[in-house]
Formats: sequence, structure tokens, C-alpha cells
Amino acid sequence: MLDPNRPVGTESRKSYAEKLRSGFIDQYLSGGSILEVGFKGYYGDVVPIVQQAIGIDVDYPNYDGVRLPFNDESQDAVYSSHTLEHIEDSIGALREWFRVLKSGGYLVIAVPHQFLYEKKLKLPPRFNYDHKRYYTPASLLQEVEAAFEPNTYRIRHFKDNDTGYDYTRKQDEEPSGCFEIELVLQKIQGPTWFLGSTVYPAADFNTLLGRTNPIQIVTDFSVTDAYVIYGPYIHIPPGVYEACFHIKTEGLSEESLSSSLALEVAETAIAIASVELLGREGAKALRTEMIKVPFTSKSHTSFFEFRMLTRGRPFNGTMTFLGVTLRRLQ
Repeated sequence: MLDPNRPVGTESRKSYAEKLRSGFIDQYLSGGSILEVGFKGYYGDVVPIVQQAIGIDVDYPNYDGVRLPFNDESQDAVYSSHTLEHIEDSIGALREWFRVLKSGGYLVIAVPHQFLYEKKLKLPPRFNYDHKRYYTPASLLQEVEAAFEPNTYRIRHFKDNDTGYDYTRKQDEEPSGCFEIELVLQKIQGPTWFLGSTVYPAADFNTLLGRTNPIQIVTDFSVTDAYVIYGPYIHIPPGVYEACFHIKTEGLSEESLSSSLALEVAETAIAIASVELLGREGAKALRTEMIKVPFTSKSHTSFFEFRMLTRGRPFNGTMTFLGVTLRRLQ
């Protein structure tokens, strides 16, 4: 049981007891692996938001103010209260917090509300000169949408927290009570399609394998050391792109891939970009069911194809190829 009077950060403690009572902390901050970014603030006598959380501040080893020294998808939650407005590269920080989240994990953010705290329309700040920007609910969501791909997250909680706010104070008086915007995002696996993209289903591809279903191609790796899937031979206007190969596997355990599987983008039959899946990281990538291969098109006339090259027998099981989603990045 957490103590309602736990000495958490200055702003967090204002509504800490209520978040315990309402179940907010139990719902979003009960995982075993949690980070609190910027937990000290201006004071040293504080502790992270929950007992199992690791407090991250500027003196944390190998933390540079943006980059977190933690592995991808290693955390159940990341909590940050009144910190984002102090970070110059806020988009980079959001992406970094999101990077370390597990699928299903929560990003819990609180930032001061421009109209409740600074109480003015333009910089410079009135009360805290280290603030790099102001936030309203709209501008906070704009940063979120700029930082993350659509359908990689869902909003689970979003509110103005003005608990105990004294609306009788003058504009030039520092406010009392809560004056923040609360936002909780949940990281999700997402669909197999992307907005603003073109989908090439398995039926558009050629294969050395037999077809039992027109909308998918299945291999048990009895055919190897060959391009087992290739196509669909398309013109792509100049630009920067991402080809996402949609692959489902059965029988893939936690063990490493002993032989490689290469996913390629070829221009006029010559590979210009590829991702090779091998070892523990290769097995991990396959389990995501979406492997992204970035590439650049520089010609209006070239033909492009997406290919799958098998070498040896990567695992005992089957792999189902569903197609490729092509998304333009620039």
C-alpha cells in the first residue's frame, strides 16, 4: 500500500492522494518496471512516484537529458511531471520515452497549463524562465502527433487538473493549487496497415512456393537459399519510403535464428536496401510481424520489387507472408 503522503515531486504530490483513491496509480503505474523522468525537480528530498520506479534526472548515469540508458520495450510505464516543458528537444524526448515502453505500456505526462500557470499568450515565461514553451491541451496533442506514428498509441486519459486552483488570484500572482494538463498514452501493437500508404497483398507477388491460399504465401523453409517471394514490379516516384513486410510465424520460440532471412527492396533487380534477420534480434523482429525496410527512390522510370531471401532453415515452423505496405516518408 502506498502512503498518500509519499514525498513525491512538488507538483505530483498536490493530487497524489486523489490519484491513489481514484485508482489512477493502480491502473497506469502498477507495473514492475517504471521510470520517472525528471523526478527531483528543484528539490532533493523527493522520491519516485511509486516504490518500484527508477528516478531519472540529469545526474543519472548515461542520461543526457533526452536519451535514456534503457533497452527498447523494457518498461511498463514512463512517468514525467512538469519536465517536458524544460526540454529543448521535446519531440526527441517523447520518442525516447515511447521507445523504452513495452507494447501495452503507459506514458503518463503532466505539463503546466499555459492559461493556468503562466497566464499569458507569448514567451518569455512569467514565473519560470527555464520553460522552453507553453502548453495547452491542443499544443500538447500536436506534439504527440508529431512525435509518434498514427495507430501506435491510444489516448487513455486526458484532462485539465485544476484541483485546488485559486481563480481569485491576480494575473501577476503565482498560482496555487494544481495547474496542469494530464495525459496518458498507451503504446499498442497497431494494425498491419498505415495511413497514407499503399498495400500490396501477397496475391500481387511471385513465389517459388506453392500457393494454397491466394491472399497469403506460406513457407516451411523446405525451399531455401533462394528468393522465395518477389514482386510486384512497380514504378515509385522519387522520394524516401518505407516498405513494411507483414509476416506471421508459427513455431518460432524464444531461441535465436540460426540462419538468416533477408528482406530486400530491389531497383531494376539490384538490391538497394535490406534487413537481415539473424540471431536473437532477428527472432525478436519476426515476432513483431512487421519488419520495416527504409529506402530511397531517385528515378521515375525504374522498376521496384520487394523480395524475401531464405538461407538455411531459420526455425522449425512456418512463416506466412501477407504482403507489403509501402509508405512515403518524404
